[in-house]
Amino acid sequence: MSVRCLFIVQGEGRGHLTQALSLRRRLRVAGHQVAEVIVGKSQCRTVPSFFRDGFDAPVSFVDSPSFVPDEDDRSVRPWATLVHELTRTPTFLDSLATIQAATERHDPDVIVNFFEPLGGFFAARYRPTVPMVAIGHQYMFQHPDYQFPPGRWWKRIVARTFASVTAWGAARRLALSLYPVRSSSNGPVVLPPLLREAVFQQSTEHTAPFFLVYILNSGYAREIIQWHEQNPAVPLHCFWDRPDAAEVDKYDDTLTFHQLDDEKFLSFMARCRGFVSTAGFESVAEARYLGTPVQVVPVEGHFEQLCNAFDTVRARAGIRSRRFDLSQLQAFLPHYTVDPSAFREWVKHSRDRFVCHIEAAAERRTAPQSPTVPDRALSVMKPAP
Repeated sequence: MSVRCLFIVQGEGRGHLTQALSLRRRLRVAGHQVAEVIVGKSQCRTVPSFFRDGFDAPVSFVDSPSFVPDEDDRSVRPWATLVHELTRTPTFLDSLATIQAATERHDPDVIVNFFEPLGGFFAARYRPTVPMVAIGHQYMFQHPDYQFPPGRWWKRIVARTFASVTAWGAARRLALSLYPVRSSSNGPVVLPPLLREAVFQQSTEHTAPFFLVYILNSGYAREIIQWHEQNPAVPLHCFWDRPDAAEVDKYDDTLTFHQLDDEKFLSFMARCRGFVSTAGFESVAEARYLGTPVQVVPVEGHFEQLCNAFDTVRARAGIRSRRFDLSQLQAFLPHYTVDPSAFREWVKHSRDRFVCHIEAAAERRTAPQSPTVPDRALSVMKPAP
């Protein structure tokens, strides 16, 4: 049977966008189709053109809740976010109506929600009869064996609650992880990162002398420039999502800023000596697959990024720090001896399982609960204490 899907995608950052692109390709190879993609867009970010161009189906945009940054565009303000987004409730109700109209228009066999909160609110408000599948690394927060950063118990509750909200009405939750964890009967199904095909096509020789930098919030550019001016001999290429910036902004001979370009970014990651980024899951997963050492700097006040930073260290993918001090990554490089082959094997071994879960949800049947994971991958990727 050919399955017709409706995608709902969180547009904050690039991780959920690239995951949707990856799943779209896998579904198409299996003979299924994506009827429409609805992206929850932020007020302060643009959706990269590579995402819009990557679908042969209509791509629609709706207003979605998003974080309120501070004046320097460095950290998030949780309480200001809550107050501000509550005032936009009528706008979000319009967004839910748009999703409902798309559901009626396409009559999909399954709705796939990439951690967009509107997907959960839509299920609560309209109670669709269409089965839903929720995909995101944040569903690891609901796994009984997940290790949060120490302390911050109330932030753990908030993180788990928000994950539950996005998965309201979901027939199954697929939790993406940097390391294998056995799925439990009362938790999400654990799968490897949903990497794009372009990642598998990259060379992994790391022959270039530069460091690659990706910053989610442009306010961190000042830290990059400050470190660069103290270390001008070290070549840096920095990608950011800054709407008013040029496509390529050459600061000087050894520091260049680039607007986010999907293919260029991956090419640079495959060739660079090391990768420095805010702690976004997808970038770390791509670096882990390519064998690129990572330094992550979680966005201030962003608990999910702090969790990602701890997971990066737990998966032995790299180090975490509080500032964009690339000297720490330079010092770490001689100690990075992890063989990525086991992680690659796990990722490739599980590529078809995503489609299996979509098909099972559409047919309203039970899919296998425990993924088959190569023993060698389990032994290599076992979380550190």
